[in-house]
Amino acid sequence: MTAPNGLSECVATWAMAWESCSAAQILALWDNADKQSWYLPADSLEPHIGPSIVGVIQRRCIGLRSQKYKPLNVHIRALSSDLASAFYELEWSRTTEAAVVGGRVRVTMVMRKMVMRKIEAAWRVFHYAEAPLAPLLELQTYYERVAAQGLEAMPQRVWPA
Repeated sequence: MTAPNGLSECVATWAMAWESCSAAQILALWDNADKQSWYLPADSLEPHIGPSIVGVIQRRCIGLRSQKYKPLNVHIRALSSDLASAFYELEWSRTTEAAVVGGRVRVTMVMRKMVMRKIEAAWRVFHYAEAPLAPLLELQTYYERVAAQGLEAMPQRVWPA
């Protein structure tokens, strides 16, 4: 992952913040000033917009024992001097008292460089969306799993006589 002007560090810090299960660390990387910012986790039907994102992220972190957040195949683009995007596959899992859930999704993240103090600027996320992997990637993963387990592990279909 190589990108100019601290963009790679922004994505890496975002991942570490999620792995820490700390809403405060995650929200420190979010552009809270943008009233039209978007946050769309894969398990949500509608995006969360603007100030409601703070509560959504806080609720996601409550009760987590651990969380894995591993960006893969990261592609970062500087769109202008103060705007950038990142696209990546995300391998994730969450452990709560009740269950362990996880999987792989693709992520689109857009960041803007904001002046934090009069002399320093930092990247902040203002658009984040998770979506299922592309169907061909899902099929590739399925066939890799079948190949690793052997053909006998492939689900059998029963055809009516």
